[in-house]
Amino acid sequence: MSVGGQAKVLNAQEWSRLEKVGQSITHQTIWSLLRFTGCRSQEARLLQVENVYVDPANKVLREMIFFPKEIRKGKKHSISVPITKKLRWYLERYTPNDSGYLFPSPRKPNCPISYEAILKYLENAATKAGMGHEKITTHSGRRSLVTILHGSGTSLETIRQITGHRSLSNLQKYIEVPTNQVASAIDNIAL
Repeated sequence: MSVGGQAKVLNAQEWSRLEKVGQSITHQTIWSLLRFTGCRSQEARLLQVENVYVDPANKVLREMIFFPKEIRKGKKHSISVPITKKLRWYLERYTPNDSGYLFPSPRKPNCPISYEAILKYLENAATKAGMGHEKITTHSGRRSLVTILHGSGTSLETIRQITGHRSLSNLQKYIEVPTNQVASAIDNIAL
């Protein structure tokens, strides 16, 4: 799997293909965070149980996931992202510890799961799903969310608030415009 260049933008069918091949609830939940909040893998890895759950034993969720500035790129600004219906479904299936890291390392329970473990599992799933030749990385969730929201007409300012980008110019780098959308735009104008 290539990691050079931009991470692949995945549609709902491609995410579904990845989920159907040998997934664990832990990895499904991590991917759903990447996919439905646009967070970076580092942010998902370092989340604490209390950033997501009010009552972890009974799987009672907060209304919003809190990403403290200490775990975010640049470490300057915290953000909160609403828990959508789809994300809620994954988080209610997941069984967190009572406290500590939301995704602890299987080998070192006092440490977070490693980036390498998340990436390796994603690479294995992509290969099993017949998508191993694609540039599917942990950043695919962030790029997919931004591109899909933009394509559905969501304002850049709204997307910026979800992802926590500090500038619109940095956010715009995530947007992938499919060739058929460009052709359609040209076809729809009268010259």
